[in-house]
Amino acid sequence: MSGEMGRHPLEGADRDELHSSIDDLAWVFARRAAGLGPDDPPISLYDAGLSDDQIKAARLARVAIYKHLETLIGSSLRLDVGQALEHSASWDEVAEALEVSRQAAAKRFGDLRRGENVAVVISRRDRVREYPDDARIRVGEVGGPEQYDSDRGVWPIGKKVRAEAKYAIVAVDGIVRRIYELDPAGWREAEPNKWEFTAVGGRELDAEAIATAYTAGELPLRPGDDCPTRVGGAYRPHWF
Repeated sequence: MSGEMGRHPLEGADRDELHSSIDDLAWVFARRAAGLGPDDPPISLYDAGLSDDQIKAARLARVAIYKHLETLIGSSLRLDVGQALEHSASWDEVAEALEVSRQAAAKRFGDLRRGENVAVVISRRDRVREYPDDARIRVGEVGGPEQYDSDRGVWPIGKKVRAEAKYAIVAVDGIVRRIYELDPAGWREAEPNKWEFTAVGGRELDAEAIATAYTAGELPLRPGDDCPTRVGGAYRPHWF
C-alpha cells in the first residue's frame, strides 16, 4: 500500500479497540430490544442475575443486530471500494486493505469497474429544486440557457474520473437526454470535494458528434438509452 496511509488501519490495539467498541454498541441496542433497563444486571459471561427469558431475549436481539450489521457492512464495503477506485486506488491497494489477493478483490468487486474507460453520468428525476444559498438558485431540469449550469455541477467526482472521462451523460427519469464532451482542463472545485465540469464549446453534443463517438467506442450511451437513477445521489461514474 502507498506510504500515504503509513500503516494498516487495524493493527494491534486498534483492532482490539474496534472489536470492543462494536461489542459494546451491540449490547446497548440488544439490552434496549430485550427490555433491559439501566437498573438490570449487566450481561456477563455467566449472565448472573438475569432470568432465562431475559438472557434469551438479549441474545436473540444480538443475533438480529449482527445480521443487520452484516448486511450494512456488505453495502458499505461496495460503496467504499467503489469510491477508493474512483479516487485512483489500484486493485493491489484494495486487496491489501481487504487482506486478500488481488484476484480475489477484483473478482468480488469487479462489477464496479467493468472496463478501463469511464464517463460521468448524471441521472436525475424530472424536477426542479430551489436552493437560496446556491448561486444558480434553481437546479435540476430547469430548461433553457440555465440547463448547462445545472447539469455541470456540483458533483463529488474523484480525480481518476476527472482525469480520464471524456464525456458527461445526463439522464432524466431513467432515459439519456443530453451529452457533453468534457474539457479536460475545465474542472473547477466549486465546493470542497465537489466539482463542476466544463463542456467543450459550452454546449451539448449534436447528433452527428454523438454518433461518431459512440461508433468509435468512446461513448457508452446515447440519447434515448436506458440509464436509471440509483441510490446514493444523481452522480455516478460509468465504467465501460
